[in-house]
Amino acid sequence: MKRPLLALAMLALGAGVAGAGVAGAQVTPKRFAVVTRLGAFSPEKAASQELAGVIGLDAEYAFNKYFGLGTALDIGRGNTRREDFIQRLRFGNPAVAGGDTIYYQQLGQPVNTLNLTLFGSLRVPGKVSPYAVGGVGSYVLIMDALANGSTRYMSGMSLTGGAGVNIKFSEQYGIQFDVRALQFQNFERAKLDPSDGRFPNVWFPEDLPTPPAAKNSVLNTTFTLGFRYVPGAGN
Repeated sequence: MKRPLLALAMLALGAGVAGAGVAGAQVTPKRFAVVTRLGAFSPEKAASQELAGVIGLDAEYAFNKYFGLGTALDIGRGNTRREDFIQRLRFGNPAVAGGDTIYYQQLGQPVNTLNLTLFGSLRVPGKVSPYAVGGVGSYVLIMDALANGSTRYMSGMSLTGGAGVNIKFSEQYGIQFDVRALQFQNFERAKLDPSDGRFPNVWFPEDLPTPPAAKNSVLNTTFTLGFRYVPGAGN
């Protein structure tokens, strides 16, 4: 929890200092803005997923120069953390505890993550414009069909909160950098195990690190750089 909060605080402080005293309308009221974003998706350890790339698309309508409402779509593709899904397989003489040879295998798989959010935004007008966003939506994780033998999904409600800074190049174009915390509700880590728990491991911490405790909700963080376009602005 400390990681996204610290990042948001530092970003908001830096944006506030940079934007102080800078004039110029950053947001065009009564118009839509489209933002394409590219960056990194950093899952919480309890999610048992590795750092992944993410692309995003925002469509936002500005009611005035301070407030806006929009939708955001984030799409990422990464892998599960293999060391959290260790399988314990027995071979050899079945008369000896089901097999006298034990084989440990780390089992991972690719995962596609989609998150759709309805968000509100609050902005400080200026050529350098800090902003905050918050919203609610839904996520879906699509597991690898080849690893699971069939298509498998996990979905639930998501909560979004973040902050960023937008730098204006012209009335139509600009860039933005933001940090967003995405909390996934009703998260079931067991669904990320392609074996369905058929070969559970007996954990000995001195030999194999114990995976983090499973949680019902996980907090992920995205760090993205975006290109902002306001159609028809300045005309």
